[in-house]
Amino acid sequence: MDGIQMRLRKIFRQETGRSLIVAVDHGMALGPMTGLVDIKETIERLDATGLVDTWLLTKGVFKYAFNPRGCPGTLLRISGGATIAGPELTREGLTGTVEEGLALGVDGVAVSAFVGSPYEHETLINLAAVASQCRRWNMPLLGVVGVGKINEDKKQDPRFIALGARVAAEHGADLVKTYYTEKDFDRVVAGCPVPVLIAGGPKCETDLDTLKMVHGAIQGGARGIVMGRNIWQSPHPEALLTAVDGIIHRNMDVQEAFVELLREKQN
Repeated sequence: MDGIQMRLRKIFRQETGRSLIVAVDHGMALGPMTGLVDIKETIERLDATGLVDTWLLTKGVFKYAFNPRGCPGTLLRISGGATIAGPELTREGLTGTVEEGLALGVDGVAVSAFVGSPYEHETLINLAAVASQCRRWNMPLLGVVGVGKINEDKKQDPRFIALGARVAAEHGADLVKTYYTEKDFDRVVAGCPVPVLIAGGPKCETDLDTLKMVHGAIQGGARGIVMGRNIWQSPHPEALLTAVDGIIHRNMDVQEAFVELLREKQN
């Protein structure tokens, strides 16, 4: 067993081969948004459930706000450099290195690539360059597939999403985070040679909608989720986390998970 396999064992729960990843890296571009104003409190609150397999976070949060009770998996976001105050969120560059991740003791690094955006070329080149660094150090790379505002409508086009997932893998990603499509998501997974995890995307209208999305993705072959605002912006984040865990790791259907959610809300 080499280093990359050891690290992947931290990211994915061994009993199921799946992962419940909570993303708290949004502040790098969006600032102190609802649910992450007091990011340390949010992390502590969700960590207390014992259900988060892996965290996706930035180096600033890792250093100043991350103090888990146990030893969960960690993914360090090392691309960024654009905010909602600027002209283009897809204009990301590299903001960290694999060596920096090694020094922090993380289990993988994450880099965005914006397929079909004006910065497609630059972000894919960055992804490929980091993949080469990751090979040297046996560090897993999560390719975070984005589309940019001009392609918002394509988030539900399985052919376009399949393109992005495959492109990220071809450029060296060991894992791919991409959007869930209600139609033909199994084809997205089939066309990607590395594990696919779904992004939470925009906030769902209800917790039930979140459960339906997670269940559909797992049934379509996803190996888990990388979800942020649909968890920590929920009125009952701990209860929702328990229900999502039921789908991912206990093979619950939507109705069973919803009953679990209602039960946990009352506790």
